Amino acid sequence: MQRRDHDPHEFVELVVERLGARGDGIAHYKDEPVFLPFTVPGDRVRARLGARRGGGREGRVIEWLDYGKGRADPPCPHFGRCGGCAMQHLDQASYRAFKLVALRTALERVGIDPGLVQPLRVVPPARRRARLGLTRPRDPELRTRVGFRERFRRDLVDLRECLVLEPGLLHIVGELRLVAQELLPPGGAAEVTLTRTDSGVDTLFEAEGRPELSALAALAGLAVKCDLARIAWRSPAEEILIVERRPARVVLSGVAVPYPPGGFVQASEAAEKILVEEVLAGIGRGGPVVDLYAGLGTFAFALVAGGPVHAVEGDERAVTALARAVAGRPGITVERRDLARNPLPPEALAAYAAAVFDPPRAGALRQAAAFADSTLGTVVAVSCNPATFARDAARLIAGGFCLERVTPVDQFVWTPHLELAAVFRR
Repeated sequence: MQRRDHDPHEFVELVVERLGARGDGIAHYKDEPVFLPFTVPGDRVRARLGARRGGGREGRVIEWLDYGKGRADPPCPHFGRCGGCAMQHLDQASYRAFKLVALRTALERVGIDPGLVQPLRVVPPARRRARLGLTRPRDPELRTRVGFRERFRRDLVDLRECLVLEPGLLHIVGELRLVAQELLPPGGAAEVTLTRTDSGVDTLFEAEGRPELSALAALAGLAVKCDLARIAWRSPAEEILIVERRPARVVLSGVAVPYPPGGFVQASEAAEKILVEEVLAGIGRGGPVVDLYAGLGTFAFALVAGGPVHAVEGDERAVTALARAVAGRPGITVERRDLARNPLPPEALAAYAAAVFDPPRAGALRQAAAFADSTLGTVVAVSCNPATFARDAARLIAGGFCLERVTPVDQFVWTPHLELAAVFRR
């Protein structure tokens, strides 16, 4: 029998010491950290200990005994249950300080001067892309739910209000709730990704099985009622195009690019604009540029005004869309390549004057090592993870690059996540 070192029904009194990387308050109990969501440093609370996580324990606050400084009233009624936002309880100064401290700490850990971090660029909380859960209970007396999941749990918070979604997407959430019983069998569940493209909202459902006839009719009606551009349904076995009222596309630096169902775009259009500006300022004009993890061409189409660009991407759908968009356009070439397994080597990089790379959260350490061993003069990094960025940056610096500046962009408002762009030169 497994030994328990605490009674799960016992309450413990804790004092929050600091905020952790996920935005949770961190206290200590019996020499190990306890992670307490929605708290601030200085809070004194009664809490119930939970499961182990990240070298410590989860904790659930039962009662606040005293309040620390830096607290604000959360503006959303779902806050505290919904996992979409973690930091609405911080006042503006504390919130911005947290974002910058997280980045500076990550840099300091690998020996990089945190003084290179520029002021935080803040954008409005208006996401054009969201992935939501949809469930239909077995009990007909229970209502269907559409929304984000609770933090570290599978339970859905039925989303009635949301301050981070574009209003048009939130309206569709309400309409989805009305037809959910037609879309799913009793006990059924699906994930739905809503993306506002330049030709309308693209809607992708992901579920275990095929949609039934009643679901197809409901989806056709939803597309008309909400003026959706397209609806697709993806299961482990296949992907079905349900409705296409207009070709889904995104316009990048004036170029219309076909948008694959559920494809990647920056979550915020305002943040995307800042990132493009930073990349262009870092690369400058002249000399061929290689754009790695190019996606649909967010940076490639902006960069081509200054010279030839070679765009490299691993996702087949994105490469196909990008190739269609560049057909007949001079200056951009496209290559499909799994950069995580097969990074572009130094000898291939010798053909370029500069590089930009925008990897997923795991970063691109092998590609950074190839940059370090190359003759490139300039590298611009875009990242959504300060920890893996710092690791990759340290490898570039060890290879002879100097970090010029790091610009943080608060794309994911009220979450612990942070986007950034950084410029390296030899």
